[in-house]
Amino acid sequence: MRSPPGLFRLSFMLPAGVAVDSGRGLLSENGSTLNVANGLVEILGPSREAVFETAAIFLRVIQRAKPSVSIAATLESPLPVRGRDGWRIIVGAPIAFSPTSLDPYFPASFSQ
Repeated sequence: MRSPPGLFRLSFMLPAGVAVDSGRGLLSENGSTLNVANGLVEILGPSREAVFETAAIFLRVIQRAKPSVSIAATLESPLPVRGRDGWRIIVGAPIAFSPTSLDPYFPASFSQ
């Protein structure tokens, strides 16, 4: 999928064992839209912070009372610095974003 010009696009697969109904165009207060289709989550928004905030709210709800998890994600940035970066979304810490492909360590004492 291509992002509309001027929008940031964060995409990731749902964590294993999580099922969410497909939906398109769910708007958030920060101007982001969240789309889910066949386990793929796509968030389009006006800034990196906006798509991360929308992802955090969504993941906090779907991962409630589940163990900590790290999810691979891709962030596409619009012009003038168009690019694509790999990120890790860490849920259960409460939530953190890590710009690396290395798996994070979740201490057992902090797992839910």
